[in-house]
Amino acid sequence: MSAQLPPIHAFTEDEARAVGRMLTTLVRVLRSVPGGGKLEEDYWSYVYHIVRGAPVPGWSNLPMRDYLHEGLGVEMKLLKHKSPSSAQGKRLMHPSATRKIEFDPSQAADICMSEVLGQFASEISDFRRRVTQTSPTREPELRWGILLWSPSLDQFLDYEEAMVEPDPNEFTAEFVESQHRGRTTRGLHIFEKATGAKRYSVTMPERGAKIQPYFDVPRLGEGAYTFDVPSEQLLPVWLDPATLEGLRASSLVDDSGKLLPRALRALREVAR
Repeated sequence: MSAQLPPIHAFTEDEARAVGRMLTTLVRVLRSVPGGGKLEEDYWSYVYHIVRGAPVPGWSNLPMRDYLHEGLGVEMKLLKHKSPSSAQGKRLMHPSATRKIEFDPSQAADICMSEVLGQFASEISDFRRRVTQTSPTREPELRWGILLWSPSLDQFLDYEEAMVEPDPNEFTAEFVESQHRGRTTRGLHIFEKATGAKRYSVTMPERGAKIQPYFDVPRLGEGAYTFDVPSEQLLPVWLDPATLEGLRASSLVDDSGKLLPRALRALREVAR
C-alpha cells in the first residue's frame, strides 16, 4: 500500500492471455444462469489458481488464505469500479482488509493507531508463517492482489503489490469527523509520514472496527493488467449435463458464493 514499494508483474504473457480467456468464459457463464452478473472472490480465486498451475483450495475460515503455494501468498481483494482502466494512477480505498480490530477510541489517536497496526501486523505475520510452510526452503513472498471489475463485467484490471507488516513509527494518525448520508461519522485516519498520503481508514468499535487500506493503482506496463470482454464474445456457453445440474440446483440458494461450483470446473480447459 506504499508508493515506495516496487511494482510487481504478476503474470507472464501466456498467463495473462489465459486469464483473459478464462474471464471471458466466466462472464459468459455468469450471464447464462439465474442470479448471475456478480463477480465473487471464489470465482476469481479459481481462475487465478488454474492459471498459476496451483491446486484449488477448499473452504477455510482463516483470514488471508486466498493463495498459498510454493512460497507465495496472495490475499485477493475485489473492488467493483465503474471503469477499471480509468483507475490507473489513482488511490482507492478497499472497504475491509481484516475481520476484526479492537481498540479504545477514548485514547489518543497515535495510541489507537499503534494498537490497530500492531494487530494488523500480527495477522500479516501469521500469514507469512503459513506461506513459509508451503516452501520452507524459499523466502516467503506476500502480496496483495487487487482486482477491479466493472458492473457490466466487460472490463477488469488486476495488479499485485508487496504485503508487509506496517511499522507504527512510519505513520501518524488523527480522528476525523465527516458527513455520510446526512449523518456525522468519526473515524481514525492513518497517514504515511514520508509522503503524507492517507494509507488507512479505521472505523469505530461501536460500528464494528475494521481497517480499510488505500491502494495505489499502477498503470499498464508498471504492474497493471487490463482485460476487456467485448460484447460480441458473450455468446451462450455450452455446459455438460453435470454442470447444468449444478447450476440449476445452485440457482435455488441465496448464497451467491455457491452459485457456480461446477461451472467453474469447465474453465480448466479454457486456460490451456
